[in-house]
Amino acid sequence: MGIHRQIALMLAGALAGPVLAADNSAWTNLSALKPGTRIGIIQADMKRVEGHFEGFTESGISLRTDREVTLRKEEVVRVYRRPRASRPIRAVVGAAIGAAGGVILSNTVGTRFRNEGQDVSDAAYIGGGVGIGAAIGAVSGGGYRTVYQR
Repeated sequence: MGIHRQIALMLAGALAGPVLAADNSAWTNLSALKPGTRIGIIQADMKRVEGHFEGFTESGISLRTDREVTLRKEEVVRVYRRPRASRPIRAVVGAAIGAAGGVILSNTVGTRFRNEGQDVSDAAYIGGGVGIGAAIGAVSGGGYRTVYQR
């Protein structure tokens, strides 16, 4: 076996370990949630309930929607934590960061390229930064995280 294959296998094992080690089947994982955390619950009848976590016991879980809802443990198939910021908000923040990066690039690299005869407009740097930043912001972070799954 070649050295490259051995390195690839070691890296794959090291990266897959934490993913495979995550155990979401323990009801006690709910103790990691703080009261007021935005959560969602998939029930045994596949209905979804979303709201703010109130608390849990060995027999059930409570959350607040427009009213307080308490579900028995047997009714709960999955509990997940909802993202803090929605995808459009993350995209807008990413676009703003990308615009700032585009201005910086335009004033540094753009100036150097213009001095050497490469006439790239400021709008190209800023527009590219906005597009790339919005795309990265939209696809990154904030996903649903499973806390408990039966």
